[in-house]
Amino acid sequence: MSASASCSAISEGVVHVRDQRVARQLRMNLGTIVETPMVKVRLRGGPVLGEVEEWFVSTLEPGDNFMFAGQALRFEALDAMSAVVSRGGEGELRVPTYAGARLPLSTWLAARVREILHDPRRWRLLPDPVRDWLRLQQKRSALPDREGLLVETFPRGGRWFMVAYCFEGRLAHQTLGMLVTKRMERLGYAPMGYLATDYVIATWSAFEPTEVEPLFEEDILGEDLEEWMAESSMLRRTFRNIATIAGLIEKNHPGQEKSGRQMTMNSDLIYDVLRKHEPDHVLLRATRQEAAGGLTDVARIGLVLARAKGRIRHMRLGRVSPSRCRR
Repeated sequence: MSASASCSAISEGVVHVRDQRVARQLRMNLGTIVETPMVKVRLRGGPVLGEVEEWFVSTLEPGDNFMFAGQALRFEALDAMSAVVSRGGEGELRVPTYAGARLPLSTWLAARVREILHDPRRWRLLPDPVRDWLRLQQKRSALPDREGLLVETFPRGGRWFMVAYCFEGRLAHQTLGMLVTKRMERLGYAPMGYLATDYVIATWSAFEPTEVEPLFEEDILGEDLEEWMAESSMLRRTFRNIATIAGLIEKNHPGQEKSGRQMTMNSDLIYDVLRKHEPDHVLLRATRQEAAGGLTDVARIGLVLARAKGRIRHMRLGRVSPSRCRR
């Protein structure tokens, strides 16, 4: 039983605890700092290979392939506290990313970068290799606009690639990449994967994305976002953190500490009950708000889509552009 369940009824707007023991339990758990949760990577029917951040696993879908522990793995399912995988992943392999690599560009810095790239008079402040790259990019394709959105498409290796220069940080790009590939699938382009950096989103598909404007319409933040968040484990994991900080579930207890598996099982049970019987509960509202703001960076995605509306410059190239070449 949680500490909050040991409290007496609320009277006169104040919660009264039964004794000092309950008060001590509350003090031990309320406001608990939640560290970045880790998920064990376990071979189906085999050993545990290691751990990755739960955030990375939440971006995977069954069938996705990634590199881990020196081998190619195929993601199959996520159980209570482990990612079940099998050996022999084929095709493009993703590489696990960690929280330290998800420090987004500020909106001011992103705008300043676009201004510098767009104005050749400011290139004199840049290193020689960067200036050479910008001239080559300008000659073979185009430079990212200050206000609009530059999108390139080109064939390579029997696939069609699309690169969008969004400049809104890796966190926003990860979510936007997931939403864009979902819409590409709906439009029949057969997306095969995507990659997000601090500057761009790159997707590859079986068929050429001939019309890119529908992929960046603002309504992508409506049903597409809700559908993705509902399908992923993101909301459940966010609720676990919210419930822990609120003191709804106990992590610390005198003489013992609950394991991550116990915390997850308790929070999942409460989450399912609240969603079914009280969908507008304050903790569920906080969960959706936290997921939208802290995990998916919806505000930054909204900036990209608003900036792109009616101002998408689509460059159809016959080969990879200079900005995507490794020189």
